[in-house]
Amino acid sequence: MKMKFSGRFPDLIKKFVAAAVILAAALNVGCSCAPNEPNSSDVLSIVSTSVDNSTHVPIEDSSDGESGGNASDSSDNSDSQSIESGDSSKSVSESSDKPPDISSEIPSETISNDNPSESVISEPEPVVSEPEPVVSEPEPVVSEPEPVVSEPEPVVSEPESVVSEPEPVVSEPEPVVVTIPNFPVPTSPGIDCSAAADGMIDYSNAAQGYISARYTGSKSKVKLQISCGGVTETHDVSPNGITEYYPLMFGSGNYEATLFELRQGTRYTPVTTCAFAANLSDSTTPFMYSNHYSEYNSGSACVYKAAELCAGKTGTIEKIAAIFGWVTENVTYDYGLAATVEKGYVPNPERTFNSRTGICFDYASLMCAMLRSQLIPTRLVVGNASPDIYHAWNEVYTEETGWITPELMLKNAGYNIADSTFYASSSDKSQISSYISNPANYQALHYY
Repeated sequence: MKMKFSGRFPDLIKKFVAAAVILAAALNVGCSCAPNEPNSSDVLSIVSTSVDNSTHVPIEDSSDGESGGNASDSSDNSDSQSIESGDSSKSVSESSDKPPDISSEIPSETISNDNPSESVISEPEPVVSEPEPVVSEPEPVVSEPEPVVSEPEPVVSEPESVVSEPEPVVSEPEPVVVTIPNFPVPTSPGIDCSAAADGMIDYSNAAQGYISARYTGSKSKVKLQISCGGVTETHDVSPNGITEYYPLMFGSGNYEATLFELRQGTRYTPVTTCAFAANLSDSTTPFMYSNHYSEYNSGSACVYKAAELCAGKTGTIEKIAAIFGWVTENVTYDYGLAATVEKGYVPNPERTFNSRTGICFDYASLMCAMLRSQLIPTRLVVGNASPDIYHAWNEVYTEETGWITPELMLKNAGYNIADSTFYASSSDKSQISSYISNPANYQALHYY
């Protein structure tokens, strides 16, 4: 008998056991009267080998020609088992050739031979068919890098949020207010005076360093002489009847003043005369007022310009430098006038400011008016400049020492030379500055 198994191991065992039991029962019945000593041909031999979880059990015929069963599997590399007939009184487990332990592959069976008339077959325990393990071999995963496509991110033009930030507050400098100082103005009250039919001398303000004179006669030339301490200063007076002011240039002292008119040729006849004492509170006082040589008032254009130049400045040196700089940069020397000027020429600051030209007397007069209107004591000086130049310049008083302009240094406290004419006319500022700064180059004759 041949049996072919499908490879399902538990069914094969069952069929094998069943065939073995049937064969054994048949042999037992047929050989129950066999002698006790078994022949070599009557031996039940069980040989088993386990390989790879598949079992092939061939059943061969015995050597004495009795037919048995033959079962085989056609699978390659199979193991075999042979069962031969023998003494039925011997159990399979008592075979002289003890087979290897195959209990893990074939369930054991017990054949009881106590009662020869029957056979008790102990059914094998049911073998639980466990499913063959399914080995899921993972498919080879080839990790190919995904192509990196550098796609530009979509540019979404979102409108910028407009945040209304307050504009920064720029503190602009406050506009400079041009203020004309309340400078002293000369007056002629007529309290202390010497009067005549054709003219008058008023010395009511002698303590302030000045007197006034007025001529109302018919003569074309009029002179005023002021004497103190044996020294006399002579001034030209306008013949048109206006009041003019003159400084008491000698300071405190006993003065005598006389007004003269031209009689004939070079002869002058006194119109009126007076004597008075001048007690000045300050030596600079006579050079703080408008006078015959530097006449100005609060409405003068040169006064406003001085206020504009000095606006925002508090130091005396700063103001002097500002005015000196403007005059020397804006007024040119009038060579034509210098060649034709006559004796008795009287400068006028407003005229020079408007024309932007003049001779040395005009420069000094304009500087004097602008500085005095800023409450800076200033002398208009006429004298000789080295070597023998009849010249006019300014001396400026300040309690500070230092410079008038970057080029001009104030050598000492007190009155210091500021020669705007020479400085403006010179092409070599450094050289002329050195000249101006040396008092030895100047000899003062008159102070106005």
